[in-house]
Amino acid sequence: MSQPETPAPEPAPRVITLGRAGKKTTLGGRTRVIVPLTGDAASLRSQVAALASSRADIAEWRADTFLASLVGSHFVAAADIQSELTSAARYVTDASPVPVLATIRTFVEGGQAYLDDEEYCALVRCLAPLVGAVDVEISRDGAASLIEDAHGSGALAVASFHDFEATPSDEVLAEVLAAMNHAGADVLKFACTATSATDAARVLSAQAWAREAYDRPIIGIAMGPAGAPTRLVGSALGSCATFACLPGWAGSAPGQFTVEQARAVLDVVEGAGLGARGAE
Repeated sequence: MSQPETPAPEPAPRVITLGRAGKKTTLGGRTRVIVPLTGDAASLRSQVAALASSRADIAEWRADTFLASLVGSHFVAAADIQSELTSAARYVTDASPVPVLATIRTFVEGGQAYLDDEEYCALVRCLAPLVGAVDVEISRDGAASLIEDAHGSGALAVASFHDFEATPSDEVLAEVLAAMNHAGADVLKFACTATSATDAARVLSAQAWAREAYDRPIIGIAMGPAGAPTRLVGSALGSCATFACLPGWAGSAPGQFTVEQARAVLDVVEGAGLGARGAE
């Protein structure tokens, strides 16, 4: 009698390494906690010092908030601020005990950087050789070329999309994720405002679908009170990382928990699966 065929095992999600030298972590296994660092030079020093006693895995340096502390809310030329930006990047990278993701979030995506596409790309390019990864807003003209240049500098590229008004349709989310994948990003990140449990569920569905379709780490976040649970679902539903704030510091988006809260819940949520997925 013929033996029944053994089902093929599900392929493991792609695991990538973020960081340089001795400061590295992986994305694609257990959910990592990313902590934003914001504000001027004095604020950066305080937050970097606090990282050492936290359970953060990655620091996201929100360079747009640093730029705002220098120039305020108006357009600036990249050449005028590049020196100060790169000096700050070197400090954060050297002083941080964890690898650094550098983000220049533009005003149109909820950030504090008033830059046109050309200036935005120029500044991200100058940061890429100094950090473990850079955030690339997929809606910017030249995003695909910027991702390619980041790779040439030895940095990972986290493609991002943000909607602070609503959760787009499933079709729009699929188009955005496809564009990120086509551009060659290492991590696909999207964050939308959820006004209902249905919105939050659609974000989780899109996240899980994208991980299977594109075999690379995905970060899907539903912002706001209705979406808060999406920050703590863990790797079983496709999340490679979540964003959480340092105690006593404001988060970078609505609904963030503290790093200790996020890590404690994720330890419980993912604990049962560590034997199968691998503790790291």
